Amino acid sequence: MAETTQAESHEEGGIAESVWMHGSPWQPTAMWGVTFGVMFVLLALGLSAKKKTPGLLQNAWEFAYEWVYDNSYQVVGAQGMAYFPLFLCIFLYVFFNNLLGLIPFMASATASINTTLALALVTALATHGLAIKKKGFGHAMHYFQVVDFRTGDNLMAKAILFMLQFFLLPVIEIIGAVAQPISLAARLFGNIFAKETILAVLAAMLVSLAHSPALMDKGLMLLPLALRPAIIILGVLVSLIQAIVFTVLSMVYISNATASHDEHHEEEGHGAAPAH
Repeated sequence: MAETTQAESHEEGGIAESVWMHGSPWQPTAMWGVTFGVMFVLLALGLSAKKKTPGLLQNAWEFAYEWVYDNSYQVVGAQGMAYFPLFLCIFLYVFFNNLLGLIPFMASATASINTTLALALVTALATHGLAIKKKGFGHAMHYFQVVDFRTGDNLMAKAILFMLQFFLLPVIEIIGAVAQPISLAARLFGNIFAKETILAVLAAMLVSLAHSPALMDKGLMLLPLALRPAIIILGVLVSLIQAIVFTVLSMVYISNATASHDEHHEEEGHGAAPAH
């Protein structure tokens, strides 16, 4: 009897583990390829039969293209058009990756902190790389705030200002620069991991209850069956929102790093993006 109970417990644990694990530790890498494969297939289908009155798929591609294009101009300014391919790739990759976790037996690569850190690192490298390309290594000077040393003969005040400009403020700026990609990665990972966890728990409950001989457990199967569609709908919304947040924040970081003081004033008067 004890052996039977232990075997059933082991079987249910194995079922739950198989539902939770989805695949191997290499799954985020595999999902990277699956994501791009799905994107390319849908892109080919959407553009293979372009019509003046677009269908659903063509409409979706055009909407995504125009949304990223318009926001690139509004957030970054005219120079954002040069970075538009980067923003479009980030948005589509994150969005499709988030959605794939809603398909049974698949998981979002963005539910792995390694994937979100890699994406955030791309944004961080682009932010500082583009800033250095535009401003030269003088970009690093923003870590040293300009402080007015004209404080009379007060040596104590000058010493304090010197410590602020060359020690404390650079440390604060560096912490802020490091916090940006970490917050990007943690936000995306936390939301998608939560969605994956809820779906996995519901699937594990459903499988465990289905293998239970008790009649009451069979009736309780209705609970995960009823909750799963609601969580999937919520997951679609979360997937879209997180893709938008990640993309817009990437635009903001790059805009702040590449725009000069004069350009900030010039871009305040920007209207709609130019026609494309």
